[in-house]
Amino acid sequence: MTFRYLGIPSETPLPDRLALRMLVQTFRPELMDRLVDKAERRERRRRLLPARLMMYFALAMWLFGTSSYEEVLAKLTGGLPEMFQDAGDLASAAAIARARMRLGVEPLKELCAHVAASAGQPGPPGTERVFAFESVAMEVPDTPANRAAYVLPGVDGEATGKATGDGERGDGDDRGDRTKRPAKGRALDVWLVSLTECRMCLSVASAIAPSPELGIEGIIAEWPHDLLGAGALVVGEREAVPTAMWNALAAAGAHQIWRLDGRTDTAHLLPVVRALPDGSYLSKLPPDGRAAGAEPGTGAVVRVVPCGPSASGPGRSRGPAGSAPVLVTSFLDDAVTAGEITTRHESVAEMCRNGVGRFAGQIAGLRVVLRSKSPELVRQEIYAMLCTYHAVGHLLSPMHSADQLSVEARGRTV
Repeated sequence: MTFRYLGIPSETPLPDRLALRMLVQTFRPELMDRLVDKAERRERRRRLLPARLMMYFALAMWLFGTSSYEEVLAKLTGGLPEMFQDAGDLASAAAIARARMRLGVEPLKELCAHVAASAGQPGPPGTERVFAFESVAMEVPDTPANRAAYVLPGVDGEATGKATGDGERGDGDDRGDRTKRPAKGRALDVWLVSLTECRMCLSVASAIAPSPELGIEGIIAEWPHDLLGAGALVVGEREAVPTAMWNALAAAGAHQIWRLDGRTDTAHLLPVVRALPDGSYLSKLPPDGRAAGAEPGTGAVVRVVPCGPSASGPGRSRGPAGSAPVLVTSFLDDAVTAGEITTRHESVAEMCRNGVGRFAGQIAGLRVVLRSKSPELVRQEIYAMLCTYHAVGHLLSPMHSADQLSVEARGRTV
């Protein structure tokens, strides 16, 4: 049965209209049309759900994350009536799902590339670009197509231990209740790995993969060389430093500060090679970042700095593995003190937490659940999220100013 927006308010609330206007202000209709034409996704006959409308619909799904397909379309057309006056009058959820399939992933992927290109604009002279490394797990419907794309060979898709839905709805939309899971089966995760410029709310490099490790490989394969060189600082929080990412950033000339949360045995993975007077020490990464028993001297040289409210002493906070949180950094010269490194990290850490992961969580809750039942639409949905984050992410995050290391300290870095 077709849906004529019965029971859906025809008047889109003011906050929703403002958010929609910000999407249009950021992504002008002529840009959307150009990307649709480039991907050869322009409709060949007049449709109720044209490609331009579906571009904005893909973004609006993230503004109205708890709404059904029909409700998202009603808010979109009601909030932008001058753009979509005759669109979608008789659109059912199934028709909307088919329109998403016709649009495909390429126009949204190109829109993401357009956004990332804006990061290449030079900042004020002498400024340092700060990027956050993020890996975000998102649950996708457990369909045969998604399972084939996102379950690694030899890995049971039930390994996550999260319950999933009460089956698939025939209308192509699983959004009526975000908390629903199928009664049978387990959650199926896809990972978004991103290098995020949080001040500008944009992902300069991203990859969608079945695991964080494969996502890192995807980012390295499409490396933004013009951004991540000297003058860039990359900040991340992980159980262990991803060695492949560290090596790629080091080769590009970027500085790095990674916070390890104490879930792994830091003393074992990062043994002391040379102690420094300020309580930090030099060590070497194991070849794969976590190799138990790896011999010192087999990986890149790093500096390990105790951190946290009580970085020293018997009462300091420790992770599940019994290790205290530490910072692992590329600032090796002991003329740059551990205190300066800790202060530097603190000055950018909160800003770097306002990235893609927090944005998705604010929209979708602690567990991000996507709607899409095919890998192509999973990618379309994630690329749309990255673009929506760029357009409205600053509204959900406090303003931050990431101060640089002092001129004297920067002059002593290596």
